[in-house]
Amino acid sequence: MLTSVSTVCRMLNILPMTLKGWQAALLISSPHEKGYSEPQVAQIRVVRVLTSSGDTLSDIYTLLNDSWYYRPSGWEARRQEFILQLKSGTDETRSRFLWELYSSYSPGDVRTFILLPLTDGLCQKGSDILRTRFITCLVSHINRLSQTGVEDSITLPLLDIVKTVKLHLPSFICREPSTGTRISMLNSSKRHDSGERAFWKPDTPVKSKEVL
Repeated sequence: MLTSVSTVCRMLNILPMTLKGWQAALLISSPHEKGYSEPQVAQIRVVRVLTSSGDTLSDIYTLLNDSWYYRPSGWEARRQEFILQLKSGTDETRSRFLWELYSSYSPGDVRTFILLPLTDGLCQKGSDILRTRFITCLVSHINRLSQTGVEDSITLPLLDIVKTVKLHLPSFICREPSTGTRISMLNSSKRHDSGERAFWKPDTPVKSKEVL
């Protein structure tokens, strides 16, 4: 009996791209023409449990194949990597990093262990620049996910995060993903004496010296 890719994804709350990521990392084997066999599904379940720790796919491969050399990293390491992207990365590298997270872990785990803690931190003490970069990255990611046809249950929680962070910006304009990805912020006269609007778009990196 074979289980289709879509059924496996529904059972384990993962995306097809995540299965491809695990396959590329040699954690699971390729499905048969009509789906996965029972032993393959069992292995996928094992990998699903192991990725919930936040270890990289390389860490998990080492654990499964040569556990003597296994050294856990975990979600804190992934959060610090994202923070580094917010501080010194570009829109392109941030977008790629978040996409790789969704290719390695379940959407629920990424949201629970990375995005929500970062949201709390940015809302409490983050700078407007970092909040703007975070939102720009999320909106771009939502658009990209929508283009792959994922269910609303994957994208709507991300929209909720965007709305939450927007509340902590002085004056923020965000066009919803269904109508485009342009994001802009009205800067205070303290930053721009002319009082003109400053805009950030997903493909326009903010200079690192602007990090607060």
